[in-house]
Amino acid sequence: MKIKNAELLTGLSAKTIRFYESEGLISVRRNSNAYRDYDEDNIKELKRIKILRQLEIPISKIREFKNGDLQLENILKEKLEELNKGELDIQSKKFTIEVLLKEVKKNPNADLDYYHDDFEYIKSEEFTEFLGEVKELSEISLTAQMFGTLMLSGPLLWLWLNITDKNYDSIGLNSIMAIFSTVILTLTWRKYLKQPNKKTKGTASVFLISIFAIILTFAIFAGIGKLQEAIFVPKNYLMFMFKPPYSYLVFFFEVELIAFLISRIYKKVKNIELKWTVNICNFAKKNIVVTILLNIALLYMCITGITMVTENKITDYSFYNPMGTTYSYEDISKVEAGFNGKKFGIFPKGAGEFYYTVFFNDGNKVNFYQANSEFEDTYLELEVFDKLIMDTGKVEKTSSKENYELCDFDQRYVDRFLRIIDNK
Repeated sequence: MKIKNAELLTGLSAKTIRFYESEGLISVRRNSNAYRDYDEDNIKELKRIKILRQLEIPISKIREFKNGDLQLENILKEKLEELNKGELDIQSKKFTIEVLLKEVKKNPNADLDYYHDDFEYIKSEEFTEFLGEVKELSEISLTAQMFGTLMLSGPLLWLWLNITDKNYDSIGLNSIMAIFSTVILTLTWRKYLKQPNKKTKGTASVFLISIFAIILTFAIFAGIGKLQEAIFVPKNYLMFMFKPPYSYLVFFFEVELIAFLISRIYKKVKNIELKWTVNICNFAKKNIVVTILLNIALLYMCITGITMVTENKITDYSFYNPMGTTYSYEDISKVEAGFNGKKFGIFPKGAGEFYYTVFFNDGNKVNFYQANSEFEDTYLELEVFDKLIMDTGKVEKTSSKENYELCDFDQRYVDRFLRIIDNK
């Protein structure tokens, strides 16, 4: 087809079409009369060039793309970054003008030289980067949205479980919280889906890293238990327990792991919501000695947070008492055993959970519910321990079967707990 037809089909002028040909962006064959003969491929190329030029893509970049030296994705990404930077520059200038306007309104004769240093900062890359981070923080990433959804799904799950179990005691509160969560979830997802930039990059990686960190945390927890057993527990032990609140310190290591692992992918993900991981790692690097000492201290507190029981003594350790305080069974003043009742709140944590708290004459007390032993039959060690205590004939026991129906353990364990309660 002739150049006039190419003009009609592409909306480009003949001069522009010839210019693109001279720049090597299109190759047009000539007919027997030496006139240019544009085919369908030429028209497609011209339309493609037209779109890229409307996006202000340089001729040189289009040429590289045509020659296969540059991918279209890279061209568009580079242009998008350029536009974002330009948008931030505009915001910076608007901010500068707004500040100046306020000052001029206050004082028409304001000396602009006074604000020179401030405006130099506003023009700096640092301020532009700051504006970019503020803008990005106003957008929700898929990662944050997914974590938020998991958190807000709690009341809905609680309501479903209670309805399934035909437990309607807190149905009013359940329903209110479920409705509230549903409204929040709807609004946040609506906002997210309306965002031009969905910020999906790195979501899968963050979730996989979080799962991996949780697995490693359990491994650390188990490792600390092995260290405790090797250091403090004799061969003839009945049971030992990694005591709270020291056991909760393990989650500090989990945060460290998550921060370290996510910071490794931050440059690829470029999600400002995850920048805290980089900040933590940078702080740790700058204060490496403090970081090492802090981790050693936390590990020490975890390892020494143990209570060990044999058939004739109980030794309670702590970070401030690593040698431990040893008690005989005669040093026990009282035992309290029973089942926790329902607790008011969104999640009735601990309802139906068995407790077995031993009080010593010096005022110390330990709940032996979660203990480790070599018994294959779970909680058998607790029943044996209770028998040893009560056989002394000197210990007062306060126990109750109230709320046992809330315990969702296997019936044989519930029966064991009830036997412990009845043993007086």
